[in-house]
Amino acid sequence: MKSAIAILLAAGFLFTAGTTKAEAADIYRVSGVHVDETAASATEARNTAQAKGQSKALGILLRRLTLPEDWANLPAADADFTQRAVSSFQINNEKASSTRYIADLSVAFQPAVVKGALAARGISFGEVQAKPTLLVAVFEKPGLRVFWEDPNPWRDAWNRLDLGNAMTPVILPLGDIEEFGMLTTAQAVSGDRAALSAMAARYGASDVLVAYATADASGTNVTVSLKDYQGEDAPVTGSKSYSGATLEDTLDAAAAGTLDDLSLAWKRSTIVRGGAGGKLLAEARFSSLGEWQAIRNALSSTPYVAEMDVHGISADGAEVAITYKGDAAKLAQSLADKNVALAESETGWSLTSGVAPTLVEPVSEPGDPDTATMTP
Repeated sequence: MKSAIAILLAAGFLFTAGTTKAEAADIYRVSGVHVDETAASATEARNTAQAKGQSKALGILLRRLTLPEDWANLPAADADFTQRAVSSFQINNEKASSTRYIADLSVAFQPAVVKGALAARGISFGEVQAKPTLLVAVFEKPGLRVFWEDPNPWRDAWNRLDLGNAMTPVILPLGDIEEFGMLTTAQAVSGDRAALSAMAARYGASDVLVAYATADASGTNVTVSLKDYQGEDAPVTGSKSYSGATLEDTLDAAAAGTLDDLSLAWKRSTIVRGGAGGKLLAEARFSSLGEWQAIRNALSSTPYVAEMDVHGISADGAEVAITYKGDAAKLAQSLADKNVALAESETGWSLTSGVAPTLVEPVSEPGDPDTATMTP
C-alpha cells in the first residue's frame, strides 16, 4: 500500500523527498456530532437535536465516501432518507434543561441504503478503508516545544476528530510511562527510524507519520510539516499553512484539513469512476489450505472484484479468472490491504498470500489534480 503522504501527492500538498493493536473501524459510523437545541420543552429540544444530529451525520458520511466533484449531486440528507439510513445511534456528554438539549452523537448507518442512494445517482464512492497510521503530534510555539507533555493543543485538536472511522484512520499514541522512554521529542523531530518503528509496532500500525505544527507568537498562524517514515527510503515530506481567530481554531482547522487531505488522496487512489474495468487470468500459488482460503477471502471481500471463477485447482495452486472494476493497479492495492499480492510477470498474473509489492501506477481519473514529482 502506498504511504499516506505519498498518496497526498495527488491532493495538492507540495512535497519533496526528504499496546493495543490497530483495528480498522467503521466508515459507516460518524462520531462526535455535536448538537445544541433550544425549544419550548425539554422533550422537543431533545427530539429536534437528535433528528438534526442524525441528518448532519448522514451528510458527513456522504461526503466522506465520495469525491468533492460529486458533492453537488449528493442526495439530500432529509428526514426520510435519514430515517431509512440510520441503523443505530449513541448519545454522549448529554446535558439538558427545561428548554435546552446538548449532546454528542455517534450514528451508525446501513451500508446498503447509503450505497443504493449513491448508486441511484450514478455517484462513485469509496468502500476501502486505508490501514491505520500512527500519528506523532509535535507542537511548537515561541519558547515552547511539546510532544508527550500536557497541555499539547495540537494533540488535543486531533483528539477532537473522528479518527477511527475516517477513510484514512489515525491512531494517537496513549503516552504511558513506557512510551516516554521509547520515543522522545528530539527523536520524533529528528526522525529516529528505530524509535518511530518501535512505536508503530506497539500499535500494530504499518505506517508512522510525524505531524509537526509550528505556531507564530499570536497563535493565529500555524504551519504543519509532515514526514512519513514508511519503509527504508528517505521520508516523504510536505507542509501546509493554516490561520484562524484563535490558536484552538487554527489547530482544529489544521488537524481537520490534514485528515481531509489524507482521505481525499486515498479516495482518489481507490475510487473507481466511469465504466473502466477488465479481466485477467491469475495463477493462485499457495502451500496450505489456509493460504488458499486467505486468497479467496480477499478476492470475495474486495469491491473491485466484480466476478471470480476458479477454473482449476490442485494441492498447491489454482487458476482464477477475475473480472474487475477500475484498473489492475487499484485491484492490486485493494488486495494488498488484505495481505494478498497480485503481480504480473512475463508468464502472466499470480496471486500469493502476503504483503503485495507496488505493481503499477494508478491510472489518472478525470478531475484528478496534477501529480507532483517526488524527488528521493
